Amino acid sequence: MPTLHSARPLVDSKQLEASLTLYTLKLRKLQRFWIPLQKYAPHCVLALWLIGVCASLITQSYCHWLIAAPAICILIALEIVIEEVQINLLLMTEEARYLLGVARGIYPPMMRSTGGPCRP
Repeated sequence: MPTLHSARPLVDSKQLEASLTLYTLKLRKLQRFWIPLQKYAPHCVLALWLIGVCASLITQSYCHWLIAAPAICILIALEIVIEEVQINLLLMTEEARYLLGVARGIYPPMMRSTGGPCRP
């Protein structure tokens, strides 16, 4: 495995710029939907739970939980999935930004391979 930067294959800066633009666009599109959901989803989960508990106490029936429980689970799962997608997009955007900086000569190249054990 080559460890010197000069031994690495050259990276096309146009492709990196296109990747960076694509990831940034996807991230903005996701955040346009995610930020309001992140703000209101916990309130919706709590409201659904409180409505379910009150309905259970008043009606002595548990049929409404067939709707409330899946709705709560869907909201929680949706939050988890969107958070993971957002983190992945942020990491890919930062990686493309870093590689573009290396291709332009802004950052110094790494002299050893990444992912190896750290020696003291």
